[in-house]
Amino acid sequence: ALGAGNAVILKPSELTSFSSLMMMECFDHLPKGLVQCITGAVEVGKHLVGHDGVDGIAFTGSIGAGQAVAQACAPTFKRALIEASGNDPFIVMPSATMDVAAQGAVFSAYLNCGQVCAAAERFYIHDDVHDSFVEEVTQLTRKLRIGNGLERVDMGPMAAQRERDRYEAMLARAIEEGAKVVVGGGRPDGFNRGYFSDATILTECRPDMEIMNNESFGPVMPICRVSSFDEALEHANNSKYALGSFIYTNDLAESMRAINEIEAGMTWVNSSSLLDNDAGPFGGRKMSGTGRQLGAEGLDQFRHSKFSMIDHENVPADFWWFPYKDAESYPG
Repeated sequence: ALGAGNAVILKPSELTSFSSLMMMECFDHLPKGLVQCITGAVEVGKHLVGHDGVDGIAFTGSIGAGQAVAQACAPTFKRALIEASGNDPFIVMPSATMDVAAQGAVFSAYLNCGQVCAAAERFYIHDDVHDSFVEEVTQLTRKLRIGNGLERVDMGPMAAQRERDRYEAMLARAIEEGAKVVVGGGRPDGFNRGYFSDATILTECRPDMEIMNNESFGPVMPICRVSSFDEALEHANNSKYALGSFIYTNDLAESMRAINEIEAGMTWVNSSSLLDNDAGPFGGRKMSGTGRQLGAEGLDQFRHSKFSMIDHENVPADFWWFPYKDAESYPG
């Protein structure tokens, strides 16, 4: 938005106010008021969305909140870029380089304690490499250092108690439905402050389980076996979400089919979602939202196109102007 020539007001989640205020120091060299940060909860957001002086909204958050923002913008046709929830599929095929796939899976599942909209949240692993993949990710997950995010750790805590409670309830239901805990499943020892949770791997998950169909937004890797590439694609598309997607394969035909056939705004092949290219558009489909951030498409979200035409000859009486001439008077 700033790059497109707009003044910007940042309204962060009430759970991330301090980090947002610290980030504002990066804009100290700009004219005063060009970039502002207003902290607060829902009422502050509602006021900003409804204010006549705000020309457009770029929202990131839950589906419910995104729908509320879109509805508030609708009466005046205010532009609304909605980036809502995700539940990104992660596919591993037999030709994949297994250590690379495992590293990508661990990074994509546990970064920021799983609290990333474009995190990998449901894993479809081909039968031929299922066991070796589980072994690789188990070894890597056991090595993760959990602790204060300001220290030398790999994974910090969840953002709030209500978020951990929600996630732990979903995890418990998955176990009740038959998922097997390979690593984690609880809370790490030694922390009397902070909302820490174990990095968890679940196997024997089924496509119909809640944890495979709803955004967990927590540090869990639920793994489901598939017997073919087509089955993996079918499960990947059987979702109300369509933000990002991942496939690890060294088969070019599978790569191209995944890019063309997975219903998602983004597909990463042998790569992680958090290694974004700012030149590329970021956004989703279905219930994951509308519009694009970043890239040329992202700039277009924050600027207006305008058609203009100049008659450089400046000659009056073009043949289509009134009054119309008789047909025989037209040249030719």
